[in-house]
Amino acid sequence: MIKTNLGVWLAALAIAVFLGAENAAADSRDDRFEAKARAHLATLDITETDIRSIRIVLLRRKDDRAGPDIRGGEAWVRLNDCSGYVVVVMNRAAAFVRQAYTRGDCSVPGLANY
Repeated sequence: MIKTNLGVWLAALAIAVFLGAENAAADSRDDRFEAKARAHLATLDITETDIRSIRIVLLRRKDDRAGPDIRGGEAWVRLNDCSGYVVVVMNRAAAFVRQAYTRGDCSVPGLANY
């Protein structure tokens, strides 16, 4: 009986540790996407004072195929001088910037507007 209780206790502890590690990994992914987005914005001559807010959206897969749950991320950046967004699209593995564009009335030299 003692062995059974010990096994249940160890299984519960392992699950708690796993879930904590998963949450920490998700937080670090958000940070990685935001850091890469800020670095890309700096290359576009968009300074920290130009940015009103940044929202990171994780792109998740929509089917049951095997593979990672997260396909990539997007940074939706609200600027102080326009009412639209600058969108930075990144891949999952290294948060490599695949594309950047603007929405609404935002205009940034070198970026398409949709």
